[in-house]
Amino acid sequence: MNPCPTFCILLCLTCRAADLPFTIAWLQGKCIDCEIAKNLSRIQWVSRTEAFGIGWSFPPPGAEGSGDYVVVRTTDGGRTWRELPDTWQHAGPPAFWFLDGMRGWVSCSNLYCTQEVAGEEVRRTSDGGNHWDMMTQTTGLLTMAFADQLHGIGQAFYGDDRPPVRTVDGGRTWSRIEIPHLKQVDSLIFLSGQIAWVTDRRDNDLLFFRTTDGGQSWQESRTALPRGWPNVREFSFVDQNHGWMVLSRNGADKVRLLKTTDGGRTWSTVSIPPVLQAQWVPSPEALGFISDKVGFVFSTASDGPPSWDPAKRRVLFTADGGAHWQDYPLPFSISDCQALAGDLVCSADRQGSHFGILTLHPK
Repeated sequence: MNPCPTFCILLCLTCRAADLPFTIAWLQGKCIDCEIAKNLSRIQWVSRTEAFGIGWSFPPPGAEGSGDYVVVRTTDGGRTWRELPDTWQHAGPPAFWFLDGMRGWVSCSNLYCTQEVAGEEVRRTSDGGNHWDMMTQTTGLLTMAFADQLHGIGQAFYGDDRPPVRTVDGGRTWSRIEIPHLKQVDSLIFLSGQIAWVTDRRDNDLLFFRTTDGGQSWQESRTALPRGWPNVREFSFVDQNHGWMVLSRNGADKVRLLKTTDGGRTWSTVSIPPVLQAQWVPSPEALGFISDKVGFVFSTASDGPPSWDPAKRRVLFTADGGAHWQDYPLPFSISDCQALAGDLVCSADRQGSHFGILTLHPK
């Protein structure tokens, strides 16, 4: 993949491409024979060439409906994608997790899992999603991660509190994880099938519960959110100690950045140039960290309603953990990013290309 195509010339409006501290590669992919997937959002890369993602489409303007979602797969680095059978879900994306290009799970929750009847189920594949074996039809998951063929953790769809659950038999049965002092799951963040965080919002405080053994034991901590920033928008962890949190205000596009170096026990505010993130659904990502030192923060750089003007999109880059930032134009709309072998690989949109892959490589 060419690390810096001709488009770099357009990117560097006031600087030479050689002055950028990172290179840029843009790949315009397409979905082959797809009925549902018109756009690409969350991606899980299992290698440089193989990945699984969420394809989605919304009804046309004026039509009723909440949108449709399906799991898609690429085996050529994002150039082409295909929908996987029996992964469709209405009104919300199915949960999925893959150990590699062959072994994975998908879960449908409540909304017409087979396009015929409602239900909650978990399925498993051993051939990259071409065929699925039913694991259970009594549990649906909002999100999940597996450490190996047998052991996984997730957040259940059932119950008012949407509890964290775990399996030790490959997804056939799921048991509730009892975490002392946890009342209501606010979010569940995975680094892997072994390392995860559960958060619980208590007024202006945020409780963190961290596991490093797949949910068998948990460490608890509490942090007070900065006054005037009530909404937790996004988390990103690069290892079990170093993480980042994005906060936002009600009805505003401005965001604030915090970081932790001790696994979420304590958080500190990061001094950063103004960052703006449009409030739209699906919500775009703001964070893309590759290590505890190197990372990107994406900004729409426009006040008020979301702007699709490429000239108003920017990226902030740090190579020292947020102590210093460099600001550059980046006319892409970022949807979802993953650190992959020293690069940041994102699903991104540029001028109507809804299956684009953007790769940022720090020099």
